[in-house]
Amino acid sequence: MLERWAETGRHRAQVVGVMVSESPSQDDPGAVMRPWRKRDEMWLATRSLLQPDPSSGRGRLRLHVDKKAAAQLSTPKLMSTTSGYTQIESKKAMKARGMKSPDRAEAVLLALYEPEPLHKPRRRGLLN
Repeated sequence: MLERWAETGRHRAQVVGVMVSESPSQDDPGAVMRPWRKRDEMWLATRSLLQPDPSSGRGRLRLHVDKKAAAQLSTPKLMSTTSGYTQIESKKAMKARGMKSPDRAEAVLLALYEPEPLHKPRRRGLLN
């Protein structure tokens, strides 16, 4: 069965479009870093997955990427807005600094991105 899917180029993965200029799906006013837009949310989420856990020294996620992707993941600067949101440096600002577009890093972000479910489960009662 799997071979037939591979031969025809079909798969069972759900392809989800991402509009990076949208507001983030969740906002926690008490969070240390509150993303301004979905693009910022994706960068911050990936960053938190790669941060080492103080107890073990290892990140929750280990990536095996080439040197170019690894460099691109650490290239954009973190900035803050006057309203307390965290923004990731824009591609335009990176280009002004002489940096190239972080295309490989963004491919990693998109691969790790978990959007809100399209069809949220319905509540059945008080506890569910």
